[in-house]
Amino acid sequence: MVVGTVPEPEPRLFLRSVAEEGAGFEYAIFLHASGHRTQCLCQLGPYLEGHHGFAHGGAIATLIDTTVGTCALAVAKMSVMTAKLSISYLAPVPVGAVVVADSRMERHEGRKIFLSCHVRDTKQDTLYAEATALFIQVEDTKSPPAACS
Repeated sequence: MVVGTVPEPEPRLFLRSVAEEGAGFEYAIFLHASGHRTQCLCQLGPYLEGHHGFAHGGAIATLIDTTVGTCALAVAKMSVMTAKLSISYLAPVPVGAVVVADSRMERHEGRKIFLSCHVRDTKQDTLYAEATALFIQVEDTKSPPAACS
């Protein structure tokens, strides 16, 4: 059964899916003038809790994917998709903590964009996670199919 159609493609960010202010991701992403670096300042709300008192690893992965994806999009100047995301979790992130995700393009080979990211506290004392990512440039050739149930 078709429950509706998908509207024409437009930029969407998964991080903005929670309507209650402060409950999920509260963030701002900054793109450096070179276009090869992004930084995301983010506070992780209580809806992102995994183990008691700490953010779920999936929330950290989402933060990293969005930050490196924004960088890849700026480099490609066209649509990109995550092909590979490898994360090392080094310390648990407390719920309510403010973190900085710092992403850089390492190299660009044809349609492939290789990036890295580090997630730290705002004082740069604690390294919570580090990641490498591969994004692929894609053509926007057709709309996605209608949603089904």
